[in-house]
Amino acid sequence: MKRWRNLAAGAAAIVLVAACTGCGGPLDPKTGDPDTLVVHSRFAPGTYGADTYSSVVAQFERENPGVHIKNLYNGDDIFNSFETARLAGKEADILLINLYDKAYSWTELGATPPVDRYLKEWGLRDRVEPRALKAWTDGQGRLRAFPWTGFTWPVLVNSKLLHKAGIERAPRTLPELRAALKALKAERIPAMTIGGNDWSGQKFLMQVMQGYMEPAVAKRVFSKGGYCAEPQARKGLRLFGELRDAGLFVKGAQGLNADQMNADYLEERAAMMPAISSTIAAVPAPLARHTEITGFPVPSDGTYDKPTVYNGATSTGIWLTPNGAEKPDLSEKFVTFLYRKDVVQKFIDKSGYVMTLRGQRPSEERPLVSESSRVTHGDTVSEAVMPDDYVPAAVSTPLNRATSLAYTRGTGVQAMCKALDTAYRS
Repeated sequence: MKRWRNLAAGAAAIVLVAACTGCGGPLDPKTGDPDTLVVHSRFAPGTYGADTYSSVVAQFERENPGVHIKNLYNGDDIFNSFETARLAGKEADILLINLYDKAYSWTELGATPPVDRYLKEWGLRDRVEPRALKAWTDGQGRLRAFPWTGFTWPVLVNSKLLHKAGIERAPRTLPELRAALKALKAERIPAMTIGGNDWSGQKFLMQVMQGYMEPAVAKRVFSKGGYCAEPQARKGLRLFGELRDAGLFVKGAQGLNADQMNADYLEERAAMMPAISSTIAAVPAPLARHTEITGFPVPSDGTYDKPTVYNGATSTGIWLTPNGAEKPDLSEKFVTFLYRKDVVQKFIDKSGYVMTLRGQRPSEERPLVSESSRVTHGDTVSEAVMPDDYVPAAVSTPLNRATSLAYTRGTGVQAMCKALDTAYRS
């Protein structure tokens, strides 16, 4: 409770900042209008999934005459914006946001109410995949939010560039990967692009490291640090450094971010990229036709016997706020609408969303996303431990900064693990 009390103590001094971007209304997101539901999300016009969201909101208002959805938009600042509004008691009614960083603490701190009873009373429990219920439930058995979208996170491989270098198929073993790096280098084709300076690079570093980390060890180290003291982590970092210095990454990877990574792959300037499903949905059809989906190779003497991928069920949840709980009928209408099969199918078909709700069919309009789901949940890959489920909220940003050093060529194991451990003490 300490963190939330500290924040609350400063609430009186807070001038409510502009949590509302593009809504055209007052800065106060709360509304006393009983027929208006305020929804705070990342669905700003032009962002991933925004067109689909806008169309289903319009559909909801048509189906419910007299009801209005007031939308507030924020990008990565949505966590801070919500907390600021919540401290002033003026938060939106519904939040559409992923379970990440400080959001892990909201239910425990009383910033958002658990939704277990609403899920049951509103008849939605059978719609949710069990893995999603598990992912959104905290250590005290409280469901933080209504699970909604998930993600896949495999490796994309441009088979056209591989073939140009004389490589027949995407590498599935480390010997095949090393051979591919030599062949690509000979043709001056950058092997893998990565955002070595942000979250994308951090996740991939952790994925490679897990080649030698048992899941229980990975969970412990991600939770508490101690990379330098853990032999399996050091061995995994040694593998990462070896592949890095063998030319796995594009030049200057330590200074790139996820947007630059995506641009490299989408413009065919690199042969491989670890990609989350929201990015896979953006791969244009001509490139999708020669893109293979696979996992990242693992060492033969390591923890996993198949190439690894990430996948998860925490991409977006539908959070009920204390203000939203005071409008149960209106909140129920909107949440059950977003759970409706035809509405969910629109997000799958039009935006390539990976949903965590039962009874939906794969997207015909986004076949590469459907293929990523098939591969990710198939028997040709292993699922690595997702760091976000264990890394403490306060460590996430320092850990991203520490990651950049690992992508700098020549950096040794001791320097890498020391930087990672330092992030846990910052």
